[in-house]
Amino acid sequence: MAANPMLILNTYNTVVNGMCKIGKTNVAVGLLRRMEEVRCHPNEVSYNTVVDSFCKDGQVVETLDLFSKMTSKGISPDVVTYNSLIQGLCNSGQWNQASTLLSEMLALNIAPTLFTFNILVDALCKDGLAPEAHALLKTMFQWGIQPNVITYNSLLDGYCLQKEMEKAREVFDVMMEKGCIVP
Repeated sequence: MAANPMLILNTYNTVVNGMCKIGKTNVAVGLLRRMEEVRCHPNEVSYNTVVDSFCKDGQVVETLDLFSKMTSKGISPDVVTYNSLIQGLCNSGQWNQASTLLSEMLALNIAPTLFTFNILVDALCKDGLAPEAHALLKTMFQWGIQPNVITYNSLLDGYCLQKEMEKAREVFDVMMEKGCIVP
């Protein structure tokens, strides 16, 4: 009786995930190679797990290299891939690359989520770029995504950190108007 290819892939993905969770991301990369050798081709789940782990470890160069390998093998990134990459780039202060990835994501018609925008808004605000973060709301609305309490709280914090209390008050008023906070 032949082994079920999906079960084999799921087993590999489980081990890849486990290696990443215990901080052995490089071992997980080796498993991706091994999967190819035994003709059990990694899928977006396999790669997303390792991409996310590299990003959480702050290994942006390794992440972008793996992302390149993933796409060169014909494995299409999804919103999970992009969210991990954008988070990793934002955490390392690489706004231009994060912005480029968001543009690439939009050009590929991969719909960003509220989580995608919250990553960007929060990171920009923490780096003193609240006006740039606020400008992202327009893109959110274009994609039919409504800001939530997390989005608004990030903006509030960002404006307060910059001592722009009038702008913070405007955000607070919008939150009230949208029902994000109870008076």
